[in-house]
This record gives sequence, structure tokens and C-alpha cells, in this order.
Amino acid sequence: MQLKSGNEFVISEEIRIEITRNNGVICTPDNILKEHPGARIVSVGDVTTEVLHKAGIAPFIEVVDLKTKRGREGEFPSVPGSHRIKNDPATLSQDLFLLIESLFEGNGGRIEIDGEEDLAVIPIIFYSDLNTVVTYGIPDVGMACIPVNLEVKKLVTQMIERMEVRCQN
Repeated sequence: MQLKSGNEFVISEEIRIEITRNNGVICTPDNILKEHPGARIVSVGDVTTEVLHKAGIAPFIEVVDLKTKRGREGEFPSVPGSHRIKNDPATLSQDLFLLIESLFEGNGGRIEIDGEEDLAVIPIIFYSDLNTVVTYGIPDVGMACIPVNLEVKKLVTQMIERMEVRCQN
């Protein structure tokens, strides 16, 4: 996929509904370790990332926005060495795509987003390999997991192809 820094993908209401219909299964850190031994684990969301760390699981990539739906400032502090990036609500910045791609090609890392982090699941699945489990929080429900397979990657690719690209430069 050709990406230009500064542009963004716009998430339509139709795609947002499709994302909701394709939520993963509710899971726990123990489920992940038992059902996906040796898998690369990626986390999206502050609470999900915290739950994994408390269980002794260090995600290969973690994406956070330093707040929860409760919005209490300072509840989740910034971590030195994190990659900082802006991502507006209901969009996916091409800079976020490029950063996620580079982290998968390298040694992983932490992304702290100014804006909305939950949609980062899309580029994470797009760039991940088949031995990856993506974890994220569902408010008032718990942690969900999506084991990446060819079907999931195809679904995500089709979503991306249907998104409007807004030029920012």
C-alpha cells in the first residue's frame, strides 16, 4: 500500500458498524498464553495494556492514549522512549500506519496517541503476521482478542480499500 505522510483514512459509519460486528472473543491473559503459545501479542488501550503487564506479558507493540473512558488525567503516565503520534477521532492517520509498519519490521515498541487509539487495531492487523494476537478493551465488557489469520487480514484489507483518503498536504 502506498502511503503519504500527513494523509488520513476516514472511518465511515458503515465501516464502524462492520468493525463492531467483527469484535474478537472475550479473553484473559491466561487464555492468550494457553491458546496461543509463542504468539506475538499486541495491545491496544491503556487498561488492556496494564492488564497484560500485570500478568507478566510484555506486548510486542502497545498502543495507548493515556486515558480511559473515565478520562481521569494522569491515571496512565507517559513512558520515556514511547513514540508519540496524533490520530484524530474516526480516522487513521497514514503516519500511524507507517509507524506500525516500522515497529513490526523492527523490535516493536510503545505508541502514545494524541487522539483516538482504538482504531489502531486495523493497521496492526494489516501489518501483523499470522502468529499474532491483537488484544483490546471493550468498555464495560472486558478484554477481547483477535488471533490474526488470513480471513481477518482479508477483512481488514477490504475495509481499508473502502475508506476515503483525506489529503492533508
